[in-house]
Amino acid sequence: MEGSSIKTGNREDQHEFLFLNISSNTVGALSKESAERILSGRDTDEIHQLMYVPIENQEDLKWLIHSLHKAIMNEKDVRVVLELADLLYFFVVPAYKEELMSQEDLSHMVNDILFMLDLWTDENIIELVDAIQYELQRVERKGL
Repeated sequence: MEGSSIKTGNREDQHEFLFLNISSNTVGALSKESAERILSGRDTDEIHQLMYVPIENQEDLKWLIHSLHKAIMNEKDVRVVLELADLLYFFVVPAYKEELMSQEDLSHMVNDILFMLDLWTDENIIELVDAIQYELQRVERKGL
């Protein structure tokens, strides 16, 4: 991804986390307003664009997880839910799994998301939930 940057933030307990995403000043960065329009528009062809929302700090990550939580909670269309679960599995979890497991509020929200996703009977969504849970358990076993 051209123009990508790595941002490092220090937490109070001195763990360092890398925020891997494009910078907010990179051409092609998606604003939060645009991301919210995509989520409310529920167009499965546009949901993948959420990976271009800049995640430059802990608050940006919290905003993204909260937005995905809200969108999944309110969604009725299995195709849209599948796209959101896909975004979690292929973008959010690989890039931010340590942060998701170490921050209690994020961990609870991700668990809520996985619970809501697991209520769907779609085989593809269930497979993604299982894969996400496996990845997060690997982080937990490593012991941050």
